[in-house]
Amino acid sequence: MVILGIDSSDDYLSVGLSSEGRIIFSRSSLPQAQGKTMLHTFILSVLSQAGHKISDLEGVAVAIGPGSFTGLRVGLAAAKGICWATKLPLAGVSSLMAIAHCANIAAKEVVAVKDARREEFYFGGFTRLDRGYGQIIPDSIGSAGDIFALADKGYALIGPGIEALAKNPGCPTISDGGYDREGIGGAVALLGEERLKAGKVLDLANSIPNYIRVPRPREWKP
Repeated sequence: MVILGIDSSDDYLSVGLSSEGRIIFSRSSLPQAQGKTMLHTFILSVLSQAGHKISDLEGVAVAIGPGSFTGLRVGLAAAKGICWATKLPLAGVSSLMAIAHCANIAAKEVVAVKDARREEFYFGGFTRLDRGYGQIIPDSIGSAGDIFALADKGYALIGPGIEALAKNPGCPTISDGGYDREGIGGAVALLGEERLKAGKVLDLANSIPNYIRVPRPREWKP
Protein backbone atom coordinates (compact mmCIF):
# COMPACT_ATOMS: atom_id res chain seq x y z
CA MET A 1 0.00 0.00 0.00
CA VAL A 2 1.83 3.12 -1.24
CA ILE A 3 0.42 6.40 0.08
CA LEU A 4 1.30 9.89 -1.15
CA GLY A 5 1.54 12.59 1.52
CA ILE A 6 1.21 16.32 0.73
CA ASP A 7 1.72 19.33 3.01
CA SER A 8 1.58 22.88 1.65
CA SER A 9 0.36 24.47 4.88
CA ASP A 10 3.54 26.48 5.45
CA ASP A 11 6.07 28.49 3.47
CA TYR A 12 7.49 25.35 1.89
CA LEU A 13 6.11 22.23 0.25
CA SER A 14 6.57 18.76 1.71
CA VAL A 15 5.80 15.57 -0.19
CA GLY A 16 6.49 12.01 0.87
CA LEU A 17 5.52 8.38 0.53
CA SER A 18 4.72 5.65 3.02
CA SER A 19 4.15 1.94 2.57
CA GLU A 20 3.03 -0.73 5.03
CA GLY A 21 3.53 1.43 8.10
CA ARG A 22 6.86 3.05 7.27
CA ILE A 23 8.05 6.20 5.52
CA ILE A 24 9.88 5.29 2.33
CA PHE A 25 10.65 8.77 0.96
CA SER A 26 10.20 12.41 1.99
CA ARG A 27 11.36 15.77 0.66
CA SER A 28 10.70 19.45 1.38
CA SER A 29 11.12 22.39 -0.98
CA LEU A 30 12.73 25.74 -0.41
CA PRO A 31 10.52 28.35 1.31
CA GLN A 32 7.92 30.36 -0.62
CA ALA A 33 7.02 27.55 -3.00
CA GLN A 34 3.29 27.23 -2.41
CA GLY A 35 2.08 27.89 -5.95
CA LYS A 36 -0.23 25.31 -7.50
CA THR A 37 2.03 24.78 -10.51
CA MET A 38 5.04 24.33 -8.22
CA LEU A 39 3.18 21.77 -6.10
CA HIS A 40 2.23 19.54 -9.02
CA THR A 41 5.79 19.71 -10.34
CA PHE A 42 7.19 18.93 -6.90
CA ILE A 43 4.88 15.93 -6.44
CA LEU A 44 5.97 14.45 -9.76
CA SER A 45 9.62 15.13 -8.91
CA VAL A 46 9.37 13.36 -5.55
CA LEU A 47 7.59 10.38 -7.10
CA SER A 48 10.32 10.14 -9.73
CA GLN A 49 13.11 10.37 -7.15
CA ALA A 50 11.44 7.62 -5.13
CA GLY A 51 11.08 5.37 -8.18
CA HIS A 52 7.29 5.53 -8.24
CA LYS A 53 4.55 6.97 -10.41
CA ILE A 54 0.95 8.03 -9.85
CA SER A 55 -0.34 4.62 -10.94
CA ASP A 56 1.55 2.98 -8.04
CA LEU A 57 -0.46 4.87 -5.43
CA GLU A 58 -3.24 3.32 -3.38
CA GLY A 59 -4.24 6.46 -1.52
CA VAL A 60 -3.44 10.11 -0.88
CA ALA A 61 -3.08 12.02 2.38
CA VAL A 62 -3.01 15.80 2.74
CA ALA A 63 -2.37 18.18 5.62
CA ILE A 64 -5.70 19.95 6.12
CA GLY A 65 -4.51 22.47 8.68
CA PRO A 66 -3.98 24.54 10.53
CA GLY A 67 -1.69 26.75 8.50
CA SER A 68 -1.56 29.21 5.61
CA PHE A 69 -5.08 29.63 4.22
CA THR A 70 -3.81 29.79 0.64
CA GLY A 71 -1.39 26.90 1.14
CA LEU A 72 -4.10 24.68 2.64
CA ARG A 73 -6.46 25.34 -0.25
CA VAL A 74 -3.72 24.64 -2.80
CA GLY A 75 -2.73 21.37 -1.14
CA LEU A 76 -6.28 20.11 -0.73
CA ALA A 77 -7.16 21.04 -4.32
CA ALA A 78 -4.12 19.18 -5.64
CA ALA A 79 -4.87 16.11 -3.52
CA LYS A 80 -8.53 16.09 -4.57
CA GLY A 81 -7.50 16.43 -8.22
CA ILE A 82 -5.29 13.36 -8.01
CA CYS A 83 -8.03 11.39 -6.23
CA TRP A 84 -10.76 12.43 -8.68
CA ALA A 85 -8.57 11.41 -11.62
CA THR A 86 -7.41 8.10 -10.15
CA LYS A 87 -10.43 7.19 -7.97
CA LEU A 88 -8.12 6.89 -4.96
CA PRO A 89 -9.26 7.53 -1.36
CA LEU A 90 -8.14 10.70 0.42
CA ALA A 91 -7.26 11.14 4.10
CA GLY A 92 -6.89 14.42 5.99
CA VAL A 93 -4.09 14.86 8.53
CA SER A 94 -3.36 17.57 11.10
CA SER A 95 -0.30 19.57 10.07
CA LEU A 96 0.61 19.89 13.77
CA MET A 97 0.47 16.14 14.31
CA ALA A 98 2.79 15.67 11.33
CA ILE A 99 5.27 18.06 12.99
CA ALA A 100 5.06 16.11 16.26
CA HIS A 101 5.81 12.86 14.42
CA CYS A 102 8.94 14.51 13.02
CA ALA A 103 10.24 15.59 16.44
CA ASN A 104 13.98 14.98 16.77
CA ILE A 105 14.27 15.69 20.48
CA ALA A 106 13.95 13.27 23.39
CA ALA A 107 11.07 15.02 25.19
CA LYS A 108 8.09 12.89 26.22
CA GLU A 109 5.58 15.71 25.66
CA VAL A 110 5.80 18.36 22.94
CA VAL A 111 3.79 21.30 21.69
CA ALA A 112 3.95 21.74 17.92
CA VAL A 113 3.80 25.44 17.01
CA LYS A 114 3.09 27.33 13.78
CA ASP A 115 2.99 31.08 13.26
CA ALA A 116 -0.63 32.19 12.69
CA ARG A 117 0.35 35.87 12.20
CA ARG A 118 -1.41 38.74 14.00
CA GLU A 119 0.62 37.84 17.11
CA GLU A 120 -1.11 34.47 17.38
CA PHE A 121 0.06 30.90 17.03
CA TYR A 122 -1.43 27.55 16.05
CA PHE A 123 -0.47 24.83 18.49
CA GLY A 124 -1.29 21.29 19.59
CA GLY A 125 0.06 19.10 22.38
CA PHE A 126 1.36 15.55 21.93
CA THR A 127 2.78 12.78 24.09
CA ARG A 128 5.27 10.17 22.97
CA LEU A 129 3.93 6.66 22.45
CA ASP A 130 5.74 3.43 21.64
CA ARG A 131 5.50 4.55 18.04
CA GLY A 132 5.11 8.23 17.21
CA TYR A 133 2.98 10.63 19.22
CA GLY A 134 -0.62 10.77 20.44
CA GLN A 135 -2.50 14.07 20.67
CA ILE A 136 -3.45 15.32 24.16
CA ILE A 137 -4.15 19.02 23.40
CA PRO A 138 -6.36 19.62 20.34
CA ASP A 139 -5.26 21.87 17.49
CA SER A 140 -5.83 25.40 18.79
CA ILE A 141 -4.95 29.05 18.28
CA GLY A 142 -3.65 31.32 21.02
CA SER A 143 -1.10 33.85 22.17
CA ALA A 144 2.58 33.43 22.91
CA GLY A 145 1.64 33.50 26.59
CA ASP A 146 -0.63 30.48 26.15
CA ILE A 147 2.25 28.51 24.71
CA PHE A 148 4.75 29.73 27.32
CA ALA A 149 2.35 28.45 29.99
CA LEU A 150 2.55 24.98 28.43
CA ALA A 151 6.34 25.21 28.33
CA ASP A 152 6.26 25.99 32.06
CA LYS A 153 4.37 22.70 32.55
CA GLY A 154 7.21 20.78 30.92
CA TYR A 155 6.20 20.62 27.26
CA ALA A 156 9.04 20.99 24.74
CA LEU A 157 8.25 23.49 21.99
CA ILE A 158 8.91 22.45 18.38
CA GLY A 159 7.92 23.47 14.87
CA PRO A 160 8.26 26.23 12.28
CA GLY A 161 6.62 28.78 14.59
CA ILE A 162 9.55 28.72 17.02
CA GLU A 163 11.38 31.59 15.31
CA ALA A 164 8.40 33.95 15.57
CA LEU A 165 7.65 32.74 19.10
CA ALA A 166 11.20 33.51 20.25
CA LYS A 167 10.71 37.21 19.44
CA ASN A 168 8.19 37.56 22.26
CA PRO A 169 9.28 38.87 25.70
CA GLY A 170 9.49 36.17 28.33
CA CYS A 171 10.13 33.38 25.87
CA PRO A 172 11.66 30.34 27.59
CA THR A 173 14.81 28.71 26.28
CA ILE A 174 13.73 26.67 23.27
CA SER A 175 15.37 24.61 20.56
CA ASP A 176 16.03 25.76 17.00
CA GLY A 177 12.94 23.95 15.76
CA GLY A 178 13.19 20.50 17.26
CA TYR A 179 11.83 18.62 14.24
CA ASP A 180 12.90 17.23 10.87
CA ARG A 181 11.33 19.44 8.21
CA GLU A 182 12.39 17.05 5.44
CA GLY A 183 10.25 14.34 6.99
CA ILE A 184 6.91 16.21 7.06
CA GLY A 185 5.57 14.86 3.76
CA GLY A 186 6.46 11.33 4.80
CA ALA A 187 4.78 11.83 8.18
CA VAL A 188 1.60 13.04 6.46
CA ALA A 189 1.68 9.93 4.25
CA LEU A 190 2.22 7.62 7.24
CA LEU A 191 -0.53 9.22 9.35
CA GLY A 192 -2.82 9.20 6.33
CA GLU A 193 -2.11 5.52 5.75
CA GLU A 194 -3.27 4.80 9.30
CA ARG A 195 -6.46 6.79 8.76
CA LEU A 196 -7.23 5.11 5.45
CA LYS A 197 -6.77 1.65 6.98
CA ALA A 198 -9.23 2.71 9.69
CA GLY A 199 -11.76 3.78 7.04
CA LYS A 200 -11.41 7.51 7.80
CA VAL A 201 -11.78 8.85 4.26
CA LEU A 202 -12.52 12.44 3.28
CA ASP A 203 -15.53 13.34 1.15
CA LEU A 204 -13.94 14.72 -2.02
CA ALA A 205 -16.94 16.91 -2.82
CA ASN A 206 -17.39 18.55 0.58
CA SER A 207 -14.16 18.43 2.57
CA ILE A 208 -12.53 21.77 3.46
CA PRO A 209 -9.36 22.78 5.31
CA ASN A 210 -9.29 23.02 9.10
CA TYR A 211 -8.53 26.72 9.28
CA ILE A 212 -9.04 26.99 13.10
CA ARG A 213 -9.40 30.75 12.54
CA VAL A 214 -12.03 32.00 10.08
CA PRO A 215 -10.36 33.70 7.09
CA ARG A 216 -10.97 37.44 6.96
CA PRO A 217 -11.88 39.10 3.66
CA ARG A 218 -9.27 41.52 2.40
CA GLU A 219 -10.11 45.17 2.93
CA TRP A 220 -10.68 47.16 -0.23
CA LYS A 221 -8.54 50.27 -0.47
CA PRO A 222 -9.14 52.90 -3.14
